[in-house]
Amino acid sequence: MPAFLKGVNYLSPLRYSLRNLAPYSLRDIVFTCTDAQTLPDGTCPITNGMEVLKLYDLDDNPALNIMALGVCTLVYRLLAYAMLKAMRRHWSDSKGGAGVGRKWTAKKEKRSST
Repeated sequence: MPAFLKGVNYLSPLRYSLRNLAPYSLRDIVFTCTDAQTLPDGTCPITNGMEVLKLYDLDDNPALNIMALGVCTLVYRLLAYAMLKAMRRHWSDSKGGAGVGRKWTAKKEKRSST
């Protein structure tokens, strides 16, 4: 995978939610296989959930991943708030300085002075 896409993966909240949930759901599972699925030496390729976690590199600390999920969510919310504030400021400035917020404030001041 290209390095750019690996970096984008760290920005996804889905990454952290999957990495948090996988150890809880796979840790104690035992897998069986049929004769057609066995390896030439007669063993199953995967026998338990811990092997699956190690295979997909999901055998790390789930608490760390839930913390990273919280941080990722907080960062996304802060970015969305900043973008909304910037768009509101841009929108009110493009209307000649009399945006919705300024009109409401002017009306409120007018009522309180009378």
